Amino acid sequence: MSIPCERVFPFFDGREGSGVRKKEVTLWGILFVILLLGRTSGVWAASNAACFGCHEDASLTKQDASGKKISLYVSEVHYKSSVHGGFACSDCHTQIKDDTHAAGGQKTRDRVNCGPCHEKVDKEYRQSLHGKSTMKGLGKVVLCYHCHGKHAIYPAKDKRSMVHPSNIGRTCDLCHADKEFTRQHALGASSPGELFEESVHGKTGEVTCKDCHGTHNLKSLIDPKSSIFRSNVPQTCGGCHPEITQQFIESVHGVLAARGRSGAPTCTTCHGIHGIKTKVDPDSPINERRIVLTTCPQCHAAERISKEYGITKTYVKSYYDSFHGLSYRAGDSYSANCASCHGVHDIRSSSDPKSQIHRDNLQKTCGSCHPGASANFAKGKIHTVASISGEDFGERAVGWVRLIYMVLIVTVIGGMVLFNFADWLRKTIDRRH
Repeated sequence: MSIPCERVFPFFDGREGSGVRKKEVTLWGILFVILLLGRTSGVWAASNAACFGCHEDASLTKQDASGKKISLYVSEVHYKSSVHGGFACSDCHTQIKDDTHAAGGQKTRDRVNCGPCHEKVDKEYRQSLHGKSTMKGLGKVVLCYHCHGKHAIYPAKDKRSMVHPSNIGRTCDLCHADKEFTRQHALGASSPGELFEESVHGKTGEVTCKDCHGTHNLKSLIDPKSSIFRSNVPQTCGGCHPEITQQFIESVHGVLAARGRSGAPTCTTCHGIHGIKTKVDPDSPINERRIVLTTCPQCHAAERISKEYGITKTYVKSYYDSFHGLSYRAGDSYSANCASCHGVHDIRSSSDPKSQIHRDNLQKTCGSCHPGASANFAKGKIHTVASISGEDFGERAVGWVRLIYMVLIVTVIGGMVLFNFADWLRKTIDRRH
């Protein structure tokens, strides 16, 4: 059944009138639809001016359940310049039905649901580490406004935005610089933000937290889908270091890491995590003085690693006892270290034809430090252990020579000490007489 316009709009008589009359009809019609939608949706369609009439008061506060005062101040200038500046307050605060909340007659929820407008982001967030922890009530609650702000929300490219590359570190530190938080989550004595600020990434400003951890889809370290999961770390670093990552993937370390072996090193094993430093920094794990002394031995001198992968721990000891090792430990940084012979990111097995320590490539490898090195020069065994029960004749020969030298040293020096003591004793007795 149709309803005549005269019954809906009494001032409209159905006859053609002036343009003013038509405009009045149009405006009244739009107003009627807005009021109808507002009534059916249950949302209080108040103007923003009414909201700012109270909320632009800097002294406006309320108490939470713990009795702590919370500011309810909202800057109208900042809100209008934000990405949501064209929206009505009631578009987000849908739980507010009318102005009775101002007098305490209506209990309002603190949380605003961003999901209806940002469905894709909301879905990612609910599956993320932050989202799951929030829904389960674990630790600190992380909601949209904690990272993006409440009313002064700006695009990520705007320098005023909390998620702008120059500000995102401080935004993450709102939680991750909390000593109690880092202790509960076993993140170390120093906060990730403190370590990152002193790192090469933090000082250049070219890398931020989200480049490695992600944004709305941030996941746990132990989640296989996480960008910082062990086997995914090379691909994450490869976003900025593609050539180095390709070398690592083809290396013996990269192959084992891709298979999910827990003991296989990844980028962070050698370079660190948040506090990555340059090679020339004395505190860097890849500094010339630390490669042999700490970085490589942390795996190659470890009992568990040697048993799991069937590698001997004697390689580290044999290097320390060699000319290179003795010179290196004495402070000569120009002596060959592990990386000098085995490579850095492209470390391969000695049986791999592309390896720097393959028998066909040893002459070239040695020649990088010893120009003119012949084929015979490169035949010498590097990791030789002096042992009378060694695997080959060379090790046994060196072991016997070492044993003979030790016996001779003890005999000669011991004899000299005994002779001098006897001589001193005889002269002492003679003087008494």
